[in-house]
Amino acid sequence: MKALLRHILINLLVIYLVSICYPGFSILHDAKTLITAAIIWLLLNKIVKPIIKLLLLPINLITLNLFSWVVGLITLFLLPVIVGGIKITPYDFPGINYQGFTVPGFHLNLFLSFVVASAFLNVFHNGIMWLIRKDSDK
Repeated sequence: MKALLRHILINLLVIYLVSICYPGFSILHDAKTLITAAIIWLLLNKIVKPIIKLLLLPINLITLNLFSWVVGLITLFLLPVIVGGIKITPYDFPGINYQGFTVPGFHLNLFLSFVVASAFLNVFHNGIMWLIRKDSDK
């Protein structure tokens, strides 16, 4: 029970951090929506993701596991469908100009916005899990 609660709290923190860092991923910042999203995200990762991995196993074997990012993308696509307070939208990056270094603006369509949100979710989740594992080793 303690491990389940820990995973729900980690997912809640990850979803909150991604909603702050990436403007294309928005969620209502009330407790009910955040907790519901964390629980649904946990269920999607623990139940639906292994089923999708099994269905896409032949493609993953052929591509030497390069197609595995699609599994995370499919589970992320299901999250806003199930939880009403989450919305993933296209994003227009305005560009940055700092001391002669220029990054031009660009547009992320809906598919690329899902890819970026999925990457942020995975990076934040893996980073938090790494910090927790490092802290518990002492």
